[in-house]
Order: sequence, then structure tokens, then C-alpha cells
Amino acid sequence: MNKVALTRILTTAIALTLSTLSVTTAHAQVPDREYWRWFEVEVVLFKHTSEQTIREQFPLQVSAIPITLGNDLLTPYHNRSYPALRGGLDSCEPLAEQSELNLRIDCQFEHEDVWIPIPGNPLTPPTRTQELAKTDVIIDGRGGDINSARQAFLMPESVHELTETRQQLVNKGLVKPLLHVAWRQPVFSERDNKTIRLFAGEQFTNEFNYDGLTKQSLGGTSVERRLQQGSLVEQVETLLQKVDAEQVIFTNADSQAPKPLDDTSQLPELIWELDGLLHIFLIGNYLHIDSDFNLRETTAIESAMSDLKQQAQHALSGKSSEQPFLRAYPFKQRRRVISHETHYFDHPKMGMVIQIRRTDLSARRY
Repeated sequence: MNKVALTRILTTAIALTLSTLSVTTAHAQVPDREYWRWFEVEVVLFKHTSEQTIREQFPLQVSAIPITLGNDLLTPYHNRSYPALRGGLDSCEPLAEQSELNLRIDCQFEHEDVWIPIPGNPLTPPTRTQELAKTDVIIDGRGGDINSARQAFLMPESVHELTETRQQLVNKGLVKPLLHVAWRQPVFSERDNKTIRLFAGEQFTNEFNYDGLTKQSLGGTSVERRLQQGSLVEQVETLLQKVDAEQVIFTNADSQAPKPLDDTSQLPELIWELDGLLHIFLIGNYLHIDSDFNLRETTAIESAMSDLKQQAQHALSGKSSEQPFLRAYPFKQRRRVISHETHYFDHPKMGMVIQIRRTDLSARRY
């Protein structure tokens, strides 16, 4: 064997060894299920209803949140059904843990009622979530057993400890609750990025895109058709009169105007009043919260017209240059918290009240 061939063999062997070590290390980041540290989380999300002086400037361009990275507990909840025969059945264990001789049929698998949509299939019925005009504020989950669970699960309303706090906020007449929910989840280190997706409030899917722009055009073709009916001289004279009267001000393209998003692959198909991610993680033995939400609110903005021709057509059409817009107010806050204490996160437009409570499996076991 020559020296070159030996070098190649040794290089390949080292690369394979390093690859194996990296895979082992990656898997070692999340401990085995028997060592998971489970916590109970309760959250109340609300928006302010009283007029406030907002000094902070929020951009019109929406800050996209890739919700596909989060564990979505609410979509299966809203899509659930209640057949009388299955309503009282226990949850099934994963098929991989059931032997052929002891295969249970008197149980129900999680999410088995949820349709799996096939792109282009016209027979796929709309889900309940798609037809919801507004979500429930109070989420009453089915619960579960942390000793056998493989993922986070919603808890029933009976465990809520922030009901009085929510009611006090309502009685003051300053806020509108959007979501009150509790769940149990395993909590890992920050690098594992095990986030929970939460959404609530009104649905705007039929009216707006995620970027906030309407799904209806401005009708530019009818404007152009109307302009063609008049002579060029008449159009110029009309424009000059409007400019002299300061009814029309021509501007350069507005760099602040919202633009359609290029990549929407990780964005939600349904547009909710509130949507985003909640990341609860441990640094050592200390709990931390990292929240990332968008609160949407309908408003009106100046139409984004990229050139003078569009601006002239709008001016001559006699129509308003404003168009409906679904604005997004980002809520991004990060904080270290203490278990069993109530923590408040405030924002000019919304707020969050949260408790993280210990369970029988919260202590470190490794």
C-alpha cells in the first residue's frame, strides 16, 4: 500500500469517527425521557383596550415568526370532535410500545381526529380551525400523565390558578383577554429550542395575507380604463390643478411601506389576531422565558405606489390613496423567572401573565 492510499484511509477513518461523535453529542443534548424535567405552565394573554400614549415606534413591515418550529397544542384542540362512543376512552400508548398479543382497541390516539390535508385534494373538508371566526379564550384540555407522556399536553380548566387575576383585569375595563391556557411540558436547555406555539383572537385569513396586505386588488385596471377616455391634455391639466391646490404630492417610492414576504414556507396558513412562540428553558437550575408574539390590528395606510405613473393614476381616479392593512405589533421579551411565582410581561399593546409550577418530575434526576 502506497503512502497516498494510506493517507486517504486514515483521513476517512478520522472523518467517520468525528461524525459519529458529533451525532452522539447531538443526541446527548436531550436526555432520555425518564430524565425529563416536567413543569406545569399557565398563561393569560390579553390586549389593552384603553387608549394609551405610545412613544415606541413600530415598523409597518411585519416581523415574521416561523411558527412551524413550535409545538402546536391548540390546533388539535380546536379541531377536536366529540363522538359519544369515543368521548370517554383513555389515550392509547404509542403503537411501538404495544405488543401484537396485547393490542388495545378500546382507546384513542392523540390527534387521530385531525385530517391530514393532501395538497390539491378538493374533497378534503375544511378543519374547524379554518372555519373559526374567533378562538375560545379559556382552553379546557384533557390532561395527561407525565409519567408516560412523550410530549407536552393541555391541562383542564380546573387547574387554572390565574382565573381571579384574569377577572380582575377584566373588571378594571382596561384589557381584553385573548387566551387563558395551561399545559404540562418537559423543559430542556436553551439550545434544544423546544418552543410552544400559541395563537388566539380573531381570524383574518380571508381578508389579509401574513404581511398585512389585503387579498383584494386596488382595481387599477378600471382606473387605467377611465384614464384612457380623456385626452392627455385634460389629464395633465387636472393633475396640475391638484398639485397647485396641494391635493396631490408626488413622492419617491416609500422604503417604509410594507412589502410582500419572499419566504412564507414556515409561516402560518391562518392569520390570527395573536400568534407566536413561547420558549421556556433551563440555564442550570434557573427557569427562563423567551416570548415572541405578533399582535395584529386592522388599520389603514397609504397605498404603496412605486412610480409616478401609479401616483398620477390614483390622483386622477379620485379614489382615496389609503388601503386596509393588518398591522403587527411585535412582543419580544426574555426574562429569568422563579417557579410558582406570578410574572407579568407588559407592552404598549398587550400583556402576559404567567406561572410555571413544579410537578413530581421537576427535579433533576441525573
